[in-house]
Amino acid sequence: MSDVPSPPPARPFRELLPHFIWEGVLLLAAIGVTIALYSGKGQRLFETGSIWLPIASLGFAAAGMSLSLRTGTPNLAIGSLAQLSAYLYADQGMGVALFAVAGIGLVLALLVGLTGVPGWAVTLLGGLLVQAIVIGLDDGKTIILHDRPDTYWPWGVAFIVLSIAGGVAFAFPPVRRYLSANRPAGGEAGAFSLAKLVGALVGVFGSSVAAALAGVVLTIQLDSASPIDTGLTLAALATVLLAGVSPLGRRAGVLGVVLAVVIYACTRYLLVLQNLSAWQMFLVEALFGLFGVLVVWLLELIGRRASPFVVARPAPVLAPGFPPPGAFPPPGGYPVPVGGYPAQPAPGYPAQPGYPAQPAPASPYAPAGPVSPAPPTPPSSAPPAYGPPAYGPPTSAPPASAPPASAPPASAPPAYGPPTSAPPASAPPSSAPPSSAPPAYGPPTSAPPAYGPPPAGIPPLPGSPPPPSSGPNWPPAQ
Repeated sequence: MSDVPSPPPARPFRELLPHFIWEGVLLLAAIGVTIALYSGKGQRLFETGSIWLPIASLGFAAAGMSLSLRTGTPNLAIGSLAQLSAYLYADQGMGVALFAVAGIGLVLALLVGLTGVPGWAVTLLGGLLVQAIVIGLDDGKTIILHDRPDTYWPWGVAFIVLSIAGGVAFAFPPVRRYLSANRPAGGEAGAFSLAKLVGALVGVFGSSVAAALAGVVLTIQLDSASPIDTGLTLAALATVLLAGVSPLGRRAGVLGVVLAVVIYACTRYLLVLQNLSAWQMFLVEALFGLFGVLVVWLLELIGRRASPFVVARPAPVLAPGFPPPGAFPPPGGYPVPVGGYPAQPAPGYPAQPGYPAQPAPASPYAPAGPVSPAPPTPPSSAPPAYGPPAYGPPTSAPPASAPPASAPPASAPPAYGPPTSAPPASAPPSSAPPSSAPPAYGPPTSAPPAYGPPPAGIPPLPGSPPPPSSGPNWPPAQ
């Protein structure tokens, strides 16, 4: 039995509350880094508006990465797609760049959605193929951008609006639940479903279009396009992890990506103004990503306790009459199911010969514990339904016409009953040999048992009467 997703109740604020708290921390950090950059050597970046270009280039890539992570289809081809878009934009224009990258993204999305293969595997190999295409165009030469726009802030505003709009859309539980069907939640690997296909189309295809916009802005920022890998995929991944976007899918905030992009871009410019080397830049980027991993782990831990998404296993179907799981032990003992356990006659079963009928219980479960014995059945003069020997009612004394103990048994067995205080007149003396008839059983009385003397050499029992002075010797002659 496999794990199945269970639709949780609509609690958007409870699910997003940990992310809102973390986004408050990111807001304070973004304000601090921006003030530090503006008060230092980066004031000119704000005056000319050039600060919008690094924010927009990294922002579109991070928005695409965040969209792919939210849908459970991580797109690791964002850097390669951005390079292809930058190269085509510098050479043939924006329309060709967007159309080509969107077509490749659609193919990758269909592969992920139809096969059920994890998105990171398909996009990683797809990005390697795209990188080969970029290097093969004009033998990997650098192309200079001639028509550079003079206004940069629309790109930054477009990124902010796009990122916040995506966060608000995923804040609605139905949208978030449906588009995150690719989130790992058990089940069979590679299973196809329409929700997974839609999630892959939104995640992989949408992130590819965002990567194409990131490549266009990156070309405007650098005034050229080259096949050299700029590390945009790793930068975008580190940024979204710092924003609190879960790589497992679905869990993310609203403003986290925008704030994390501002922190990363301003910190990077601060390091550049401090004349740090390339390895130090990569070290800071790696520390951002590792810290983001710890943040995501903490948010996932809090989110699983606050609003779980998946029920581990469905409840088993029980047979009628059995209590549900967790009902043991009930007050008063373990219940007995209606109809009894296997190989046990059910209550109310027809009475068998010689056995009383078993009444049916008044409640579904018979009470456990000691049961009072049933009242004895009054004796009847008629013999029971089963065969010999036939036992008659007990009497106070054997009948007068009973044969002596030494006589051979009659065709009918004698009637048994308790012994009396004295043997009947017609009975033989106690020393007479036993007959084939069985002795009379019953409760002991004050009279001694009618047993003969013990054999020679065996002492009498304590308290037994002395042997008779006269009578036949023991054992008697046959």
